[in-house]
Amino acid sequence: MPQTLFFIVSGSALLSLLVALQVKYVPPEVGAVARYNLLVLPLIYLANVSLGAGFTRAHGAVKNLPLLAAGQSFAYYLFLLLFAVFLLGDRVSLPRVLAGFSLMAAGIYLLRS
Repeated sequence: MPQTLFFIVSGSALLSLLVALQVKYVPPEVGAVARYNLLVLPLIYLANVSLGAGFTRAHGAVKNLPLLAAGQSFAYYLFLLLFAVFLLGDRVSLPRVLAGFSLMAAGIYLLRS
């Protein structure tokens, strides 16, 4: 199970990092965004392979795909928040962040039961 968790977490982290880097370095023009996505396509593929392997393994153990997808989304948004704060320098409201992640955690808990 640790390897499965590693696949899901690393795939989520890589995808969120690529999004944060795009926001930081790529101008909002169709051509520039297309070039960036073509450039990082191997990394996007690697992240999706990692997520696919993690989902397949985890589903074999848990048998609850909505729970797995919610957990992966939680990890993705957590990494996106971290990259936005530390890489992009965004300022976020701590009470709103806590409220949002608490609602996601509550949803995951409901899916688990």
